[in-house]
Amino acid sequence: MPWIMLGLIVIAAFAVYFLFWGSTQAQIELRRSGQAQPPGAPTLEQLRETLLILTPGRVQNFGVGVVSGFGSIMLIVFAASHVGTEFGWGTFRTLLAHGASRSGFLVSKAVSLLFYAAILMLVGTLAAIGGSYAVSSLAGLSTGSGVDIAEVTRVAAKSGYTFLPYMALALAIAVWSKSAGAGIAAGLVVYFAEGLVATILVSLNKDYAQIVNWGLSRNASALTRTVSGQAGPTSQDPTASTLPDPTQAAIVLAVYCVIFIALAYWRLRSRDVTVGG
Repeated sequence: MPWIMLGLIVIAAFAVYFLFWGSTQAQIELRRSGQAQPPGAPTLEQLRETLLILTPGRVQNFGVGVVSGFGSIMLIVFAASHVGTEFGWGTFRTLLAHGASRSGFLVSKAVSLLFYAAILMLVGTLAAIGGSYAVSSLAGLSTGSGVDIAEVTRVAAKSGYTFLPYMALALAIAVWSKSAGAGIAAGLVVYFAEGLVATILVSLNKDYAQIVNWGLSRNASALTRTVSGQAGPTSQDPTASTLPDPTQAAIVLAVYCVIFIALAYWRLRSRDVTVGG
């Protein structure tokens, strides 16, 4: 799974760049042919301006966002599988029988997940940069001063940080349920559904922001909105003005990570593994 996911993130980054370029270029060719367009369709100049988002100087806006979108889902799946499969295979009990400690098991899993998340973001970001140069060359777009390495690094680091509580949640659910599937399902449901529910509630009444701003999605969005206009799970959130302060968001996400890991550790210590996993 780790190698497959690294390959997929590379393919996804290149594929999105080429698909975006191909679809936009097709619309440009239609405009040049003089074919009648429906009202409200983008003009030729607007389409040419849209293509500029594919240039290396915009990787922090577009490329890292693509990697974050795919990477967040992959990492939730990987976090749950990384722990949950140990119970299904019965290897957790075997490890304990050979002298491994429960705390050491959880710490090693958590550290390896952090390491893998960093590797995935690095590989994905490099792929996005490669895709940007490849498409810019084919489309004849100016690469300008190239990639702003410092800005891209900052954007990737902040985006990657928002994955951590979702990974910790998936890990905790996998430990409690002894199932990778349950961890994956819970992590993905929270990732997608919580932001949608929070947005609906705040749209109905902005006073609800005081409540939902303590959730995961709103804090993830608050943190990534400070990164060159990106957004997290609630990227289409029309209530962005009610998002919490980015500093508060970073602290809240860290607290969630600690809570989920603590719950996983407590359950792992109290679990009877004399029978089954």
